[in-house]
Amino acid sequence: MTALDAAIEQIQANSEERHVDTSGVTDYKQENRDEVVKLTMDASGKMQAYAKYKRDTILLAETKFTKTALLRVSALDLLDIANGLYARINAHLGDAASYDLSPDSQRQYREAIDAFSASIPQPRQSQLKTKENGQLINLGIAMADDAVENIDSVVEVVRLSEPVFYKGYKNARRVIELGTGSLQVQGKITEADGAKPIPGAVLTFRLKGETAVALEKETADKGGFSIKSFPEGIYEVTISKVGFKTLTVSATVRWDELCNIDAALEKIG
Repeated sequence: MTALDAAIEQIQANSEERHVDTSGVTDYKQENRDEVVKLTMDASGKMQAYAKYKRDTILLAETKFTKTALLRVSALDLLDIANGLYARINAHLGDAASYDLSPDSQRQYREAIDAFSASIPQPRQSQLKTKENGQLINLGIAMADDAVENIDSVVEVVRLSEPVFYKGYKNARRVIELGTGSLQVQGKITEADGAKPIPGAVLTFRLKGETAVALEKETADKGGFSIKSFPEGIYEVTISKVGFKTLTVSATVRWDELCNIDAALEKIG
């Protein structure tokens, strides 16, 4: 049981982490990229004006960028472009002061570039963390399976000496696939006169002695119905249909056998 509890705790903890929204990491990276593109375009325009004034065709070519091109390049290529432009501005910073290029503007540009650079690996790290969580969940499931198999082996010891406990354990231990559980209750509702099937009859299940409705089921076109994976217990089943007298029957649902409810309703009047 200790091993099973530990496995369940591991599955739950990693499942919660796996479903943590990491979209903010990608959003943060995009915000940093947008800032670098904006500052690169601003710095490029100023350096273009300076290069034209200096008639420096090489610098003019080296510092010319379009927003469309910057938006299309990869993150690493954008970093290369931004770092290259930053270095060229530094080389001409004294002469380009009148073009609104200064140590303060360079500091702002540097901070934006560094922030973008730091944010690039983060989405990848988040993906790796999600993958790691998935592996730990699978490991937890394997640990839980081993623990339950060990418990199953121990319970076999009391198969004959504790039959009530044994049956109860086996019932709780059943693995039920959602949508494909074993058939637990079935039946058919017909008219008392001539046994004609009654479609649309409503069966209301309540545990004996309780008022809360455990389940409502409606008969199909041919008067039949079936219920999968229904909890054990003694139920009071009320069967009703407009135009017919309401009927209440008792039904015992067990895990180890099929419960049949076949009933006939009398017409009113």
